[in-house]
Amino acid sequence: MCGIAGVFKFSQRVTVDDVSAVLRMLDAQVHRGPDDWGLLVPSTVRREPEILSLLERLDPDHVRTYPAVASGPAVVLGARRLAIIDRSSRGRMPMGTSDARQWVALNGEIYNFRELRTELGASSAFRSNTDTEALLHGWTAWGDGVVEHLRGMFAFALFEATPYPRLLLGRDRFGIKPLYTSDDRSRVVFASEVSALLRSGLMPSETDPQALRRFLELGNVPAPFTTMKDVHPLPVAHVAHVDASGFRPVRYWDLGDAVERARQSPPPTRATTVATTRMLLEQSVRLHLVSDMPLGAFLSGGIDSAAIVALASPALEQPLTTLTVTFDETDVSEASYAQLVAKRYRTDHREVRLRPHAVFDELPKILAAMDQPTVDGLNIWCVSRAAREAGLRVVLSGLGGDEIFWGYRHIRFAGALAEACRLLSSLPVNARHRLARLAAASAPLFRPDLDRAAYVQTPTPASAFLLVRGLFNPAQVTRLLGLSAKERGAPPVPPTQTIPGGMREALTRLDISHYLGHQLLRDGDVMSMAHSVEMRVPFLDHRLAEHVLSVPARFKLDLERPKPLLLDALDGRIPRAVWKRPKMGFTFPMARWIRQRAPELRAASLASKLLDPRAVGHVWDGFLRGRDEWSRPWALYVLSQFEAGYRD
Repeated sequence: MCGIAGVFKFSQRVTVDDVSAVLRMLDAQVHRGPDDWGLLVPSTVRREPEILSLLERLDPDHVRTYPAVASGPAVVLGARRLAIIDRSSRGRMPMGTSDARQWVALNGEIYNFRELRTELGASSAFRSNTDTEALLHGWTAWGDGVVEHLRGMFAFALFEATPYPRLLLGRDRFGIKPLYTSDDRSRVVFASEVSALLRSGLMPSETDPQALRRFLELGNVPAPFTTMKDVHPLPVAHVAHVDASGFRPVRYWDLGDAVERARQSPPPTRATTVATTRMLLEQSVRLHLVSDMPLGAFLSGGIDSAAIVALASPALEQPLTTLTVTFDETDVSEASYAQLVAKRYRTDHREVRLRPHAVFDELPKILAAMDQPTVDGLNIWCVSRAAREAGLRVVLSGLGGDEIFWGYRHIRFAGALAEACRLLSSLPVNARHRLARLAAASAPLFRPDLDRAAYVQTPTPASAFLLVRGLFNPAQVTRLLGLSAKERGAPPVPPTQTIPGGMREALTRLDISHYLGHQLLRDGDVMSMAHSVEMRVPFLDHRLAEHVLSVPARFKLDLERPKPLLLDALDGRIPRAVWKRPKMGFTFPMARWIRQRAPELRAASLASKLLDPRAVGHVWDGFLRGRDEWSRPWALYVLSQFEAGYRD
């Protein structure tokens, strides 16, 4: 796990400003790679006194050069390393071939690297035991198609120096690892965090107002936006070809297409489906255990984390370290269920008791770690800190299990949502508008989240998703930001009318692309890496996901058990008490904690220059009177702090 940074110049020579910018971006990401670092520059820097003077102040063992062409594109590439596999200096990045023509910087893990090394055979002279080198030699052997051979979580930069300088940027299929880019037509600047790009000094720190609107609508900043104008994430499951002709992103994998290819005709039997699921689960967890550093697991007490512990423990020679967050508020604590799993698998179990004062005292650090504003992530920050204090560098997480195995309530009841959309579609538009206004007016009397009914004016799968996942409705966002209806812009999720497979398939795809991709995975990455801890997510192995999402719905839903396919594949490996209970989710008692700190949090929210103070006060009043959910005032506080940070 690492942080990467670089500048690709389309035609101009590399300057001392370019090298300094990459060094600043590496410094901004030291938490992502505290163990080692490296810098790659063109050989032509020998003719640049300013650059030589800068490089002379660095350790020469960490600076490498490549043969640069006389004119044309050039790159400065850097990497910070969190050494997990082969911790020796042989794993230093950027890593190059023996002729210094091809180079790589990798953030993440290629879990099947040993299989790739075997496949590449004796033709590739390996000098380390790293997954990074398997990627490098794979590129030499298979060209840009190497990405299709990879099984893991990754964001990489592959650079070929001669004969025609070019860069290949890539990101994994689910977007587990981040990569952000900025293209001003003269150069492409890239890094693992938006805050690192801000530190480069190569672009103005101008806030993108569309990102702020999207955050208020969804509780996260979705792709293709970031809070910095003209900075965008490389899309998931994409590579970007960068050379003298420009920056060209290309998709190499599509979840929908992969699921369709995986579907069998005739459909498989239940026994075959369960056996295949079990095999892929065991295989994925086994691959995710490769590490030369201490490894543990987050154990919340729910089905998904219990499954990971149940599958990982027998494959290890020593007890697995498990971590559980507990609270004084016992009604939201899952400690007793986590203890059942820990006792069964004899793990080295650690409980972390969190109290509100401890969390709020750490808020400046937590907010600084966010990179992009989010209403989530505190839980991962706290448990990752505990992991680091326990001596762990790698932790397994059950993230993705709900999306892949249909654990969410709205997926189970997607049929009712589909019928509601069908009935609403039969009504005239004016009738739908009146119904939405009536629901919004009734919200304080019945359920606070009824004001999301504004979305039923366009009854599509996207609207159903926003009904479940939306934060503020369009009218509320307009008031909070003081916008006109015209300035509000397009809806936060494109109103796709049909997705093959109906409402349940559509909601699953939207959960994976938006909620999982833009919120849970991003939060998991930045909050764990803030403590130099690598979080791995075995449920998001793409072969496992393709299989599970392709099997018939009847294997994944029943009236008695949540996630029946997962439970069948586990074959009794987790205690019945863990799954035979209401779903809780891994969260904090935030409503109570925010009430305790309401005066200071409200005052900070009202200090925002971006938000209308009357609208902000209305949100806080609604929450304090029990008419609104905690995530809304919390979002306003988070946004105010991001605003203050950018102003500073």
